[in-house]
Amino acid sequence: MRKVKPLVLPFFCEGYDREEARKQAQLAVENLRDMGMEPELAEMICSVADAETASRAYNPFCYDFVVIYTTTWSEPRLACVAARQFFGMPVVIWCLDEFSYKGRRTEMSAAPASAALHGCLQEMGVPCELFMGLPLEGKSRQKLVALGNAARAVSLLRNTKLGFFGHNFNGITAADFDLSVLRRRLGTEIYAYDVSELLVRMENVDTEGEAYKAMAKRAEEKLVGNTGRHFERIVRMCVALQEYIAEYDLAGLDIRCHTELSQTFGLSACLPLAILGDDLPCSCEADIPVMLSQMILHYLSGGEISAYVDLRTFHEDGMDVGACGYAPCGLTGNKAEVSGPEAPENGNPEGYLTTKSAFQNGRLTMARLLKFPGGVLKLHITGGTASPMSGMIQEMGCPYYPMTHITPDEPMEQFMDRVGANHYALVYADVALSAKYFAKYTGIDIL
Repeated sequence: MRKVKPLVLPFFCEGYDREEARKQAQLAVENLRDMGMEPELAEMICSVADAETASRAYNPFCYDFVVIYTTTWSEPRLACVAARQFFGMPVVIWCLDEFSYKGRRTEMSAAPASAALHGCLQEMGVPCELFMGLPLEGKSRQKLVALGNAARAVSLLRNTKLGFFGHNFNGITAADFDLSVLRRRLGTEIYAYDVSELLVRMENVDTEGEAYKAMAKRAEEKLVGNTGRHFERIVRMCVALQEYIAEYDLAGLDIRCHTELSQTFGLSACLPLAILGDDLPCSCEADIPVMLSQMILHYLSGGEISAYVDLRTFHEDGMDVGACGYAPCGLTGNKAEVSGPEAPENGNPEGYLTTKSAFQNGRLTMARLLKFPGGVLKLHITGGTASPMSGMIQEMGCPYYPMTHITPDEPMEQFMDRVGANHYALVYADVALSAKYFAKYTGIDIL
């Protein structure tokens, strides 16, 4: 995933030491680079003319957030002119309040300028964050890194295209979503395809081509167990989905598998998605909100693998969770242990192939984007810990699923009061602080 891209706008007032101010602005840029970001430093802004020039020179769509760096006292109106195109995006006000100059404690009224600007933007209703000190360390550094991750997530979602195969779903899950609300709030676009399109493209895959051969090798490395006569169709599906990804610049895939693929066609999408799920977020059952939740966690974590799980059994200390056969190989020991294809002991229909590899143990974040009347969106999010289950459990008449036991950080009673769907996204990373900033700058409340 690309690095976070901030624009640094430095402000200066004549009468102070220009070289000292320039040095501090450059140090701020180096500090951002040390945080793993890719900042761009603008020319020093000293006048209204400078501010007008800056406002025309920088396209906000090229950056994730703006840093208003006050090197000295500067009138708030200059920042309001220079950064006005960034209002609505994350805005950071930052300065060094004091420093050593010729052996003396010195300040150039940068802190008063920052405080005045912070109050001005608050009065204007512009969300912003205030930081003091150079370099940023400890909690301040953690906050700015988290803000950067959230800002990048907002930018990436604005340009995200998701591919949904068979997205008009039945009553298994809440799949309906007002796409106009989605575009307005997040900017994400949904590309919808019929499952039959995928099947036709699979038939047209050249089994002698390089794409097929490379994917067949990868599938042999990732799939553990007997796939029966379905190996070729698994590889064909992977290659066909890769073609969609390349052709439409898709950032995520979601396939409605049941019942067209799993029963009518005789091949579930679990194993193909287990392979591709390491490359980009993949999901099942054409559940738009959980796919969006996966993308949010994927972006907030800096590109970690995201997946989704079904909430299946509930206990006082947590819950056993597992999707109906899909889990990315990267979250199951880099392998997908095949459940099927015959499995007469559990009534598994031939061709309904799943992975039964358990999710890895460790700290994670789980979340679900929830819809409320009037187009209101809220993000139910909690940290948690994945650990081995007390014993394997099986849905009657189905193959084994990839599962784990999750103990959420919030009490189970509170989790159950807030739960809004059967599907929840997860990522093995702590994104709580980034999620708070994400909510602030998208208007999506956190539950």
